Amino acid sequence: MSVTHDRGSVSITAIILIFSASLLMAALAQLNYLEHKVLDNSIAQKQLRQMAEFSVQREYDRLAQDKNFLKDVLMESRPMEPTGDILENERGRCQVFVGEKNGQVIIWAVAERENSKAQVSYSLILDEETDKFVLKGMF
Repeated sequence: MSVTHDRGSVSITAIILIFSASLLMAALAQLNYLEHKVLDNSIAQKQLRQMAEFSVQREYDRLAQDKNFLKDVLMESRPMEPTGDILENERGRCQVFVGEKNGQVIIWAVAERENSKAQVSYSLILDEETDKFVLKGMF
């Protein structure tokens, strides 16, 4: 009789060990999934930030070269409006806004893809010595 009782204990112990191993494997798989998700999100954020920086730099160069565009922005005292091309590719979509407030020209780029978003903003002020708008700050 004691032999059958020992077999039952061994069987129950084996079942508990197999169940514990399955739970451990499921937890490790979930951890691996979450780690990949965080890494993918980090890569997407970096790509979107680069896209926004590129777009705002391109608009900054356009303002420096196209005096009529700069004059229109300043004379209209316009609020933030979408300007320029919308940059769109497999990494995301980026739109640039240009406006004037308190004598400063603000260039703001917003890049987005699914649930990720990145923003870059330049603030320009008039340098009276050179009579040109210069970069005051980046945010």
